[in-house]
Amino acid sequence: MAQAACGYHPLYGQSQTLAVSVAAGQVLVPNTNAVQAALGGARAELAAAGRLASASAFPRLTVDVLRVDEVSRAIHVQAGQPSAAGMGVAVVVRARLQESAEQEPTLDTGDVRRAVQISGDADPRVDGAVYDQALRAAAERAGRAAARIALGVPEPSDEAP
Repeated sequence: MAQAACGYHPLYGQSQTLAVSVAAGQVLVPNTNAVQAALGGARAELAAAGRLASASAFPRLTVDVLRVDEVSRAIHVQAGQPSAAGMGVAVVVRARLQESAEQEPTLDTGDVRRAVQISGDADPRVDGAVYDQALRAAAERAGRAAARIALGVPEPSDEAP
């Protein structure tokens, strides 16, 4: 007896639960904290789904960290000089799922961009710490989003139109 189906398969109830490892791919940013945060975010998302492999074997999700964007969101004037009073920090990643070293990737997430908004401060030392924290948060969010896409979870953009 044949059964008709719509093609929907629940992600967390799948009988096929291949464990996937995470590895760094192409890195085009000088900040190693952003790279580690993106990889950590992808690992955390795969672990939450019960799909994280403990070693860097295949299948493997390779995460490229492509770009860090900085956008001024507000301006204030201090001592006659304009400076950023608010900033958006965004990290762009791309992930590819590869079944084996010999095969082409079976999935490519495309560019995944996640941003964090921060407010500025007059003290550059304070701004530096806030910026580093925002950069890590944006990178982790981007890594998580890329892993969700690789898992088949719908992942809308978090960017305003």
